[in-house]
Amino acid sequence: MKAVIDLAVQTLGPVLYVILLGGAALGLLIGILLVVDSARVVRWNDRLNAWYSPPKALRTLDGSVEIKRVVYRWHRVMGVLLLAGAVFTLDALVFGFTSAALVRTFRDLGNQAALGVLFEAARIFLIVGNVAALVAAAVLIFRPSLLKGVEAWADRSYSTERTEALDAMRYQPDEFVRSRPKLVGALITLGSLYVLLSLSLLLR
Repeated sequence: MKAVIDLAVQTLGPVLYVILLGGAALGLLIGILLVVDSARVVRWNDRLNAWYSPPKALRTLDGSVEIKRVVYRWHRVMGVLLLAGAVFTLDALVFGFTSAALVRTFRDLGNQAALGVLFEAARIFLIVGNVAALVAAAVLIFRPSLLKGVEAWADRSYSTERTEALDAMRYQPDEFVRSRPKLVGALITLGSLYVLLSLSLLLR
């Protein structure tokens, strides 16, 4: 596990460094321009200040997908597939899964006793879920009508259109920059210089 973490750090570290370096250089440029030519930066901001409405972007997710007819028409097939999956998973969880092996694999992440409790709790949770899947599979095969009560309770939709608070432009940051361009520009310039200096020290 330590080798995997080291590989991730070695791979992502240079990428993160380049991103931070590019962001600091861009911040330095914008900060200087705000001090010497704030009108140009404001014009750029007006051109780039596009609005994307959350309800419009998420409208596709609001459409309901009807699968009840397929499930009830092929209830025995669905039940057998669910039964086979639950039996296979239970066999793996009860007879082929040991939390000790996972604790050894992830021992570098923390206390082994705590990891053992966490993995064992996850195993028990999955076992209970698959036992419930066995019951649901039996109901689907023999008496699918028993699921209609559960279906009536669970069959509800949550619309993404209830996001009016998100669907509004917030101009306060723009107005603050327009009213104090030199102050904001000086702060951005100093912050960018600090980041660039810190990044340069990492190369030594």
